[in-house]
Amino acid sequence: MDANFSGLLRRAGQFSEQEQKLLKDELQFRNFKKEEPLLSKGSVCNIVYFLTEGSVVQYATDEEDQMLVIDLNVAQEWVLNHQSFTTRQPSEYTIQCFEDSSLYALPIEAIHRLIGKSQAFFQLGSILGETVNRIKFFDRKQRPDEKYLHILKNRPALLQSFPQKLIASYLKITPETLSRVRNRSVHS
Repeated sequence: MDANFSGLLRRAGQFSEQEQKLLKDELQFRNFKKEEPLLSKGSVCNIVYFLTEGSVVQYATDEEDQMLVIDLNVAQEWVLNHQSFTTRQPSEYTIQCFEDSSLYALPIEAIHRLIGKSQAFFQLGSILGETVNRIKFFDRKQRPDEKYLHILKNRPALLQSFPQKLIASYLKITPETLSRVRNRSVHS
C-alpha cells in the first residue's frame, strides 16, 4: 500500500482490508496544474479530494475582486466545499490549485456505492466535519496571536506553502498584523 493511500485511510476512518480495496477501486488519481480549478464558483461540489502533493486554496472574491481565503490545504488533507457538497447547491467559492498538485478524487456517486456495500463508509462523514471545523475556527473572534499559534502548532506546512498575503487572509487579519504576530512569536 502506498504512503499516500495510507495517509488517506488514516484521515478517513477505520476500514477492513476488503473495505480498503473497495475504496481504492473507487478513487481516481488526478494531476492538476497550478491555478487549475477543482471547483468553480456556481458549480455544485460533487467530488471530495485527498491532496497527496501540492497545495490548494479555496476562496471567494469581494467587490474589488480581491481574494478572500476560506481554506488552505496541503498534502495529506481532504479538500471540498462542505456546504455545496452537503446541500447540493452551487458553490459560492472557487477551489483551485495554488501549485501543480496530485490528488485522489472520490465522486459523490462512488461514496454512495461504497456506503451501499458497507456501513463502515459512513465514517467518510468525518472528512466533512474536519473541513468545517477548520473553516469555522478562523471565523471565531480570536486574537491574531492565537490564530497564528494554532497554525504554527497544528498546520505548520501552510506557512511553508503559501505567501504571507494568503495566510493573513485565511487568518482574517491584515498582512501587516501577521508580520507583527510573527515577529512577536519569534521573540517570545
